[in-house]
Amino acid sequence: MTPSKNPFVAVLDTFRSPIDCFAAVHERPKWAFVPYLLIIIGPFFFWGGYFNHVDMDWLQQTLMMQLPNVEQQVQEAWLTKEVLLAGEVFSDFFGRTAAIFVLALWLNLATKSNSYKHSFGKWLAAACFIMLPAIIGDFASYLNAVFNTSNFLPNAADLNSLNGFLKLPLNHPWSAFATTAPLLAPWYIALSYAAVAAWTDYDRAKCIIVAALPWLLTLIVWPIMIIAA
Repeated sequence: MTPSKNPFVAVLDTFRSPIDCFAAVHERPKWAFVPYLLIIIGPFFFWGGYFNHVDMDWLQQTLMMQLPNVEQQVQEAWLTKEVLLAGEVFSDFFGRTAAIFVLALWLNLATKSNSYKHSFGKWLAAACFIMLPAIIGDFASYLNAVFNTSNFLPNAADLNSLNGFLKLPLNHPWSAFATTAPLLAPWYIALSYAAVAAWTDYDRAKCIIVAALPWLLTLIVWPIMIIAA
């Protein structure tokens, strides 16, 4: 194991050698500002590409049909390119930031029984690197938006989510779940496992449970709630 030499190498090591990445981040948690910036900047390019290539007339008419309970004046004011772009960018910014903090809180609480104590700040740094694969999804989404000749709604444009493949309409009962469900969850689980294994004395089974449980609960409990409703 050779710890990453700088934050940019650590970013690369997230994909090629996670153990080296987390070994370095443990000593230098401030490096997390680099992956965090990448995570929140990615949506600017992706959504910019999407709204520059989508047929806005088609998009506005389709959204109006799927949002029938909204008054026409409100629709005309809010369904502009600038407002829709800002809404998607800010939604990703706050959503990803919240996901990082929640994941860090979970890892901090789930490892309290570990012999090696780590602060919330260190787990927050680890969470930034764990969520880094989102930039791969952003890049794929950008290419899909730019080179795809067919039109699709914003909730089906983000290939980070399950709905990037299902492409359910906004008024579908499973749309919210499919739009939120992370398609890269297995990758996040693998990186969480690498971080927990590197920073704790837990055995393999416990590391897997800690890494997978929050994602599995999201992917299992939410569908059960939809079905029950």
